Amino acid sequence: MKSLTALISAAVLLSAAPAVAQELNLAPADRADLQCMALVAVMAGVAMEEGGDESASVQMAGMSGGLMYYLGRLEGRSPDVDWLAQLTAYLAKVEAEDFEAFAPRCSKELIEKGQALVDFGGKP
Repeated sequence: MKSLTALISAAVLLSAAPAVAQELNLAPADRADLQCMALVAVMAGVAMEEGGDESASVQMAGMSGGLMYYLGRLEGRSPDVDWLAQLTAYLAKVEAEDFEAFAPRCSKELIEKGQALVDFGGKP
């Protein structure tokens, strides 16, 4: 958990950095999943900063699942890529407005997967 917390803290700090990273050369599916992983990392960082109450812990658990979901998708397609380094590079260049553009897509994906798990859990 400490490693995840460190990753999230770094993601939050890097998200405010100037656009210094060179353009990432990614396949469209990889770029889409990296965008969502970045969004989840930043959201987890915000939840972590907002306090240590029970709701923040629940939010962090959900964000951890989202991070692992997108990291797993990326590693499944390209296991030899250091996706955490790619995340760091992406966060160094992404602007806050960019998150607004892909947040609806990422949210929809996570909600659909979450609902699929709920449905699966309700089967006899």
